[in-house]
Amino acid sequence: MMSKEVAYKDLIAFHPGSYVEDIINELNMTQEEFSKRLGVSAKTISKIISGKESISKDIANKLAKMTGISVKTWFNLQEKYDLEVIKIKNQQNEDKEIEVVNQIDFGYFKRNNLVDNQRYSVKEKIESLRKLLKLSNLTILEKFNSVVSYRNSKDFATKSIINSNVMLELAINKARNVTDNKYDKVKLKKYLPDIREMSLERPESFYKNLKKILLDCGIVLIPLAKLPNSNLNGATKKFRNGSVLLLITDKNKWSDIFWFSLVHELGHIYYGDFYSDSEKGKEYENKEQKADKFALDFFIPQNQYDDFVQGNDFSYDSVKKFAEQLKISPSIIVGRLQYDKYIGYQSLNGLRESYFIKMDDED
Repeated sequence: MMSKEVAYKDLIAFHPGSYVEDIINELNMTQEEFSKRLGVSAKTISKIISGKESISKDIANKLAKMTGISVKTWFNLQEKYDLEVIKIKNQQNEDKEIEVVNQIDFGYFKRNNLVDNQRYSVKEKIESLRKLLKLSNLTILEKFNSVVSYRNSKDFATKSIINSNVMLELAINKARNVTDNKYDKVKLKKYLPDIREMSLERPESFYKNLKKILLDCGIVLIPLAKLPNSNLNGATKKFRNGSVLLLITDKNKWSDIFWFSLVHELGHIYYGDFYSDSEKGKEYENKEQKADKFALDFFIPQNQYDDFVQGNDFSYDSVKKFAEQLKISPSIIVGRLQYDKYIGYQSLNGLRESYFIKMDDED
């Protein structure tokens, strides 16, 4: 909403309604009488004087005829006010953007060759991130993005939302036009057993093939190095052309967390559980629980898991034998047992593997 006078710091904008009010006062008229003589409603004049309405071409023409002040002058007054208001809003936004940028580790973009390796002023950081993330205003990053489904390890505080959204925007921009393949559930279902068996391999062996078969299903796998404070393991988004982004991060480098995060996101994709702007509360929780169950059952069917834990033998050999029966990495079983508190987080870590996957989109 506009006002007669807009000020911020050393910037000030005067609405041309101020000049209309001065003229009315000089003529010793009421606003109602002036409006009748001008040929407009009293409500219109009241709005112009209070800065709630701009001077239109019609009003400018009538003012020129009545006052002798040219149409061009009225246009110039309105334009000057509009430009000053934009300048004020930009300054206000930039001050807010500084607060956002100060919560982001800008060195991350240098380390990952996303910006030039040079010194940046705060203003240059803002401009670089706007361009890199394709955003007109970085404060957009403060809003939880409900259109994108998340797999995170902590509740989202503002700082975490900002940094998680940075990762999402980077991944979205990388994946946006990679393929015209539409997501194909039938193909994904066919490939799921192959994906499951990949847990027995090292990333250097399975990663290229994983990326290739997902792309055949219309799913673009984008791995990214963790941005500090993002607390994000994975996310998905469906594009307009029917293809799907699957973001996976190296936030946690244990193989079991990698696989659970990846398959959790595949669960969202498999069921078509993409979020909408209105999604919240119970709807959101239900979709998360559904994806969690998909990931849990994907590697360890619940009935077999129940039988195993009832045996109460969580020794090295027992876990390894169970993994061989299931034909999966023992790391996945250890991670599940630790998460469910059957064993401590330091137990059996000798059976867990650490992963390093090159965090870019090159083959």
